[in-house]
Parts: sequence; C-alpha cells; structure tokens
Amino acid sequence: MTDRTTRLTGADVESLAETLRIDVAADRTDEIAEQINNGLHWYDDLDAYGHAGTGPGTTPSAVRYDPPEDEDPLNAFITRFDLASPDGGDALADLDVAVKDNVAVAGVPMTCGSRTFEGVVPQRHASVVDRLLDAGATLVGKTNMDELAYGPTGETSQFGPARNPADPDHVPGGSSSGSGAAVGAGDVDVALGSDTGGSVRIPAAFCGVVGVKPSWGVVPRFGFVELAYSLDHIGPLARDVETAARTLDVIAGFDERDPSSAMADRVAGSFVEAVADPPEVGSLSVGVPSEFYGDRVEPGVRTVIDDRLEAMEAAGASVVDVSVPAVEDTVAASNAITVSEFFATVRSNGVPFGRNVAYDTAWQDGAAAALDARGHELGPVATRKLLEGAHLAERYRGRHYVRARNACRRLRREFDAAFEEVDVLVTPTLPVVAPALGEWSPDAYGENVPIAVNTRPVNLAGLPAVTVPAGTHDGLPVGLQCIGPAYEDTATLATARAVERDVVG
Repeated sequence: MTDRTTRLTGADVESLAETLRIDVAADRTDEIAEQINNGLHWYDDLDAYGHAGTGPGTTPSAVRYDPPEDEDPLNAFITRFDLASPDGGDALADLDVAVKDNVAVAGVPMTCGSRTFEGVVPQRHASVVDRLLDAGATLVGKTNMDELAYGPTGETSQFGPARNPADPDHVPGGSSSGSGAAVGAGDVDVALGSDTGGSVRIPAAFCGVVGVKPSWGVVPRFGFVELAYSLDHIGPLARDVETAARTLDVIAGFDERDPSSAMADRVAGSFVEAVADPPEVGSLSVGVPSEFYGDRVEPGVRTVIDDRLEAMEAAGASVVDVSVPAVEDTVAASNAITVSEFFATVRSNGVPFGRNVAYDTAWQDGAAAALDARGHELGPVATRKLLEGAHLAERYRGRHYVRARNACRRLRREFDAAFEEVDVLVTPTLPVVAPALGEWSPDAYGENVPIAVNTRPVNLAGLPAVTVPAGTHDGLPVGLQCIGPAYEDTATLATARAVERDVVG
C-alpha cells in the first residue's frame, strides 16, 4: 500500500521557499500550506499507473550475483545468468550477449556499478533487451562498469576494477569496462555498452574489439539509467563489424516509450546489408582532422594510425587534412553538460522531468529509496561530480550549461562543413594505449593522460562513430576511429567494415 502524500506545514513552505530563493511572507506560510494540502489527495490517485510497458519481462531463473574470481577472472560481470525467449527469432540465435549494468533486465539487480543500488531490481526489460530476446539472442549476464558510468578506465566500480584481456595488469577502459573485457576475452560475442563521452569506444579500443556509438536517438533508451541524457548513446561492442551490424539492426529503431528514438527514422537502410557490400577503400575521401592528433597522441599510437592512413592512400583513397577548431573547446563543454545533467538526474531521483517517456516505477522507487538510505556510500568520483554539478547549478544558475550547449551547435556546424569535403574522418580512437591498473588517477585532473579527448567531441555533436582494431603498441591494442556525418550510420559502419577488411586485415 503506497503512503498517502504528505501534508505540508507552514514551516515546510518556509523551507521550500528558501531553497527556491523566493520570498514568502511569514504570516502567509500556514495559509499557503493549507491551500496546497487541499489538493494533495488528487496525487494519490496516480498510484494506479505504476507500470510502464506491455508487461513484465521474462526473469532469469538463476542469477549468480557478483561471481567469484574463478568464474570471472577479469571481473567483467556483476551478474551471470542465462536468459532466452522460447519465441525468439533467428537473427541473433547464434550469439551470446551481455549488457552493461545500467541496462534493465527484469528481475536482475541493476547496480550501475554502485553498491548503493544493490537490491534495486527493475520489473521491465529495457527496450534493447526485449529486442535482443525477440531476435533469439541468449543473454548471459550484466557487465561491470565504472560507478554510475563515470570514469574512462573501469576502476571506479564498487565491485572492483575489470581487467584488460590483452594484459590483466592493465585497465580495459570505461565506463563500459566489463563489456569490453567480456568481448575481448571471448566470453560473449557482443555486449551492449553506453557512451556519454566515449564509454563504448574507449573499452573497445583498449580491448582490441569493435565499438559503435550510433547517432543520438538511433537506439531507444527505455530501461536505461542515464548519466547525461543529451549525450548518452547505447551501442554494441563486438568481435567484428559484421556482428556489430547484426546487433544494430535488431536494437535500433523507434520505440514509443522513448520519443528521442524518433530520430532513428533518419537512418536509411540495413546495417547488415551495408557492411555486406562496403565501399572500396580506394573510393573514399578521408579527412584527417588536425585537432585529433598533435602532441597529445602518444608517438607509438600515432605510428600505428599513420601506417593505416598510408595504406588507405596506397589503395587509392584521397587522404586530406581538415580542421574542426571547436574541438579545442570540447573538454570544458563536455564536463559542464555531463556534471550538470548528472546532478539534475540524481537530484530528481532519476525522474525524467519534462520528457514524455515511459518509466519502470519499480526501479525509480527503489533507486530513490537507495539514495535516501545509502547515498552517502557513493564512491569518491561520483560524489565529487555530483558536488561539482550542484555548484554549477546552484551558484551559477545554469550559466555554464547553456553556454556549453551553444558550443555544441558550433561544433556540429564545423563537423558538417568538414563532411562537405570528405566522406569520413579518421582519427586515433584514443591518444594512448591502456594504462596499467592504478596508473591513471581519477583525482589528478591536470596530470592524467587525456583518455577521452578524441571521443567526447563526437557525443557533443551527436555523430556516429566506429572504432576498429588497428594494431598494437607495446603489446596493447590501438583503435582507429571512423566518424561519419549525422545519421549516416549505415555508411559509417560500411566504411569501418572496409577499413577492417582492406586496411587492417
């Protein structure tokens, strides 16, 4: 039985007015409280609308939570289970799939990499999970991740860091750390991750697999716990481009529970058909944006990428220098948007105010209760980012956020101008190879290698990007990033397939 909506007192009105920075005369607080109380009973009727979607998803019969090291040596998984639909089709029937632990699987705890949310269990599958099951995929677990998706290395998870399958003494990259590790180790054929500033492409590049960040809105996000709504994307990490394409054909497309996915209608054609008949590399016009190179790219990484560009040119591709100057402003813009939207989400207990979306109320109720009871147990990075977002919102009233959004529009215009000259932009996915565990400190702002510096601009502009393995440096994988025009997702993936086939081999 749901508690009745709490009645206000005059003291409550006074406190709320102070929080909102509005002036209420002291002799009117009791009167205003009573006026509000007279209508509160209406809100209790809304408890009849407690569920979203079409019904409860099929729940795995046996869930192994936080599996031991002998079952999971890379600490890639938070939960293991086997889940398939008896009515599933054939499209993905041969694939074992995992999903990041901020994507809902009904009946399975969704921790988002945080002990704070242990025991919070969604009642509905995420849209992408429904679609995977309908396509015949077997879900085998939920993967480890940086706490609340904040971190580029995989080391902030409260379930311990995941490890890199290429060298377990190194990080797998974050925040979709377990997804990269699981695919790289061959534990699964494909894993879903989320990408706010590179969190699919970073672990894919560090772990030597393919990672796809679609254009914004191409994959629906019902049942997904957001970090920053305007920058979040769900995408696959896979053993090759063809497997990623098969997965995207299943999970992409409009879902009425997430109106932003209406943007998916702008993507034409089948991903599988596109990669089955990719262009010849020699037919491509390839842009090399100077802002993605320079001194911040480790020389060994630069050598690998330069070799691949030379191979493209030798195959007949036109390789030209281009410039996207606004990229230089993206660190500040990305930080301002992410911390502000992260703070707004947590402050609202995950409620998507202002958005016409469906919601799993079991998850929201449980998450709100968990934050009330155990919010003080959030890890240091999540805590610091919340405080940073609160500072920008409360002290500066959104000033930095709105300027950052304007910076995104300038960046998009400059990317669009570059694509008037070339078909695709090619960059190092990351400027470095995977650091050793403990080498990168989330507390050392100015001293860290800039891991996400080449991935974040793509999120700010909402463009599609694919990272493919390009080679190795010091025995660790190097990723090559193909960036395409907005909603040219099939063409971008086809180009990545051409690079995979003709350049990387």
